[in-house]
Amino acid sequence: MVFTRSVCIIGAGPSGLAAAKAFLQHGSYVVTVYEVADRVGGMWRARSGDYGDKCSPEMRINLSRFTVGFSDLSWSSVDLSDPVTGAASPSAPPMFPKAWQVGRYLEKYTEKFGLESNIFFNRKVVNADILEDMKTWQVSTYDLRTDESETKTFDYLVIASGFFNQRGRSFAPSAGGNTSNIQHSSAFRDLLSLTEKSGKIAVIGGGISGSEAAAQAAFQISSAKNSPGKSKPAYAESRIYHIINRPFYSLPRYLPQNPLQESSQDTNLAPTFLPLDLVLYNLSRRGEGEISASITTVPPEKAQKGHEFMRSVIGGDQQEYGSPALVYAADQTQYPAYCGISDTYLEFVRSGLIVPVQGWVESIEQKDDGDTLDIALEHKGPWSREAGTKSQLSDVTGIIEAMGYKVDLDYLHDTPKGFLYPDSSCPRIPFLLTRGSMLSDNPTLGFVGFYEGPYWGVMEVQARYIANSWFESTPDPMNFPRVGLNQLDTTERMRHQLRSEGSLQVPQFWMADYVGIIEEIAREAGVTRKDSAFGGQNGPVFPSRYQGSGTDNEADVVVQEVANTLKASNEDAKFVAAAVFRAMQGVWSLHRKIASHNTNPGGVLTGTAQFHPRAPTDPAYAAEYLYIEKGVFSMDNGLSFHATRRYVYRYNETTDKITAWFVDEDGESTGVFFNMWEFYPPADERHGWMAKGHHWCDPDTYKSGCEFKFRGASLQSFGITYEVAGPKKDYNHESSYERPKNQESSTSLL
Repeated sequence: MVFTRSVCIIGAGPSGLAAAKAFLQHGSYVVTVYEVADRVGGMWRARSGDYGDKCSPEMRINLSRFTVGFSDLSWSSVDLSDPVTGAASPSAPPMFPKAWQVGRYLEKYTEKFGLESNIFFNRKVVNADILEDMKTWQVSTYDLRTDESETKTFDYLVIASGFFNQRGRSFAPSAGGNTSNIQHSSAFRDLLSLTEKSGKIAVIGGGISGSEAAAQAAFQISSAKNSPGKSKPAYAESRIYHIINRPFYSLPRYLPQNPLQESSQDTNLAPTFLPLDLVLYNLSRRGEGEISASITTVPPEKAQKGHEFMRSVIGGDQQEYGSPALVYAADQTQYPAYCGISDTYLEFVRSGLIVPVQGWVESIEQKDDGDTLDIALEHKGPWSREAGTKSQLSDVTGIIEAMGYKVDLDYLHDTPKGFLYPDSSCPRIPFLLTRGSMLSDNPTLGFVGFYEGPYWGVMEVQARYIANSWFESTPDPMNFPRVGLNQLDTTERMRHQLRSEGSLQVPQFWMADYVGIIEEIAREAGVTRKDSAFGGQNGPVFPSRYQGSGTDNEADVVVQEVANTLKASNEDAKFVAAAVFRAMQGVWSLHRKIASHNTNPGGVLTGTAQFHPRAPTDPAYAAEYLYIEKGVFSMDNGLSFHATRRYVYRYNETTDKITAWFVDEDGESTGVFFNMWEFYPPADERHGWMAKGHHWCDPDTYKSGCEFKFRGASLQSFGITYEVAGPKKDYNHESSYERPKNQESSTSLL
């Protein structure tokens, strides 16, 4: 075949690789990819043990591997062995892989589809300009290894260098002061590098990155306090102050499919669980018929339904966690719900380790000691009940700025940049692109993954659509048809709303309708949705479900993996252990009754129990708690005394099991194995998830039974019963755990 079209793709991250594969498989293009780094991956390119660019290589992704993946490469085909720890590749890939594992996935994708020969690494694009014919592109690059420059011309240009490529606004004091204790969230790795002092750590910014940063910092404090070792770092006594301008819902990674009973609409005490993206992005809620994207503002009545849905899946309006800053008041539910994703955030709020603070940061001033800072806050409506007032968060020892990123196409020349109608006053929509954010006002300039929160499946269909469109028509800058997906009006309207009073009705991500967007672009790109495994237009949306010409057979493997995952959730209690373990975190009111069947007295223990998150002390486990209970034990003979007990609880993702372990004499190190729970469904709707265990603890036998009652993703109460029998022990041991009554986080903590 004679190649008549040349295309330049800038960037070899997920969007650049998706574009390269689409154009190469189309067969009518000569493809050149320029990548400034020395390997593929974009923000995911850091390897295990590296520092990382925009995120830590150890960060777990917040959507499942079924969404963070391309259509025709299964995660099961990727070698995830860790050269740093020596750990072998797991028997099954993690449901939420780490960032370095995403990088490994992209390396495998590049290898499988033969993309590397088209990628020029260490090539920084310094200028991309359009020639006088208004069709041909001239791209100049600089080789970081050889210091040589090169200029080439191309028929088409695809920008796939990422929407968020420059850090957003910083409130750091002016030059001259010491700002080592102020870090952007993308650079934050550990509290020790932020500050050596204990005290107040401020996280500025809500939503996805802010809640992740606050939870990560709080986890490090919890782990430092509760991990083995006599010496604790100074930051173990710190507290996180999370500055947010509006409430948001904190979603865990596993959500209930059926939080309400289908017949009565009462709370389902034993819901089934799935990764949150398989619950949120579901065709079943879109009805029959053709699905199109809703890229518009959210009217009040629809916004209220969004709040109702969020509250049903997480188990309430978040009032129980004791922070008014996290609760949408009744008159605020007319605006779209915002969310963050974290398994630990809410319980850290309940325990007081994270203190949400409502307000907008006005300024940060460094104090005379050079080590601490004061943050001036302004309170605005409609989110503050004290609109127009100001306050101050004083004596802050470290600040994490989760202010996000902004767009920077510094390599694009002013002439072609004019086709994009730039507007620096609207950072969320700095350029006007066509519906679906794919094309510009110039027919030879395209974009892949260039919008807030791009999904990998959308990148694939965007790339296919652009490749098909350019092949089917001869570019004519003077006569570019504005029909279908080639219209600018959607983006123009949303930009207008963001700059007007209607901005409060703009959703958290203005192109948030993932289901509608992938459906709409897939149709135009000639990509077919596979429905046979899900009974038609039902079930979750994920990349492998959308297949076109050239899609590898491995896509069908992934479709079957998802179908099997749904079946295991519905029939085999899959993910229940993960949901229970996550929801056990934090403080509980404890009541225990011990009934003795021999001469030893029984009694009642009343007190508190707390599951403290900490870094796993064995790499075989995905998560770990140090369990500490304290209370007063009143014996049947009238005597009473203070009592305490400790265990270590662990969750193994590979086996999907929760285990309990004794602690060693230091009260923190993990000792010998104690018990393991097997989950099974209840006999009726009046009960929660059940679990049982059986363990020989020489010379005694322990049989355990448990019940866990959910409300949405939140665990409201649970009970554990032990039957203990042996030469010297013969008793029943019944413990009930309930959340303590709500105590609001006090703003006096400021």
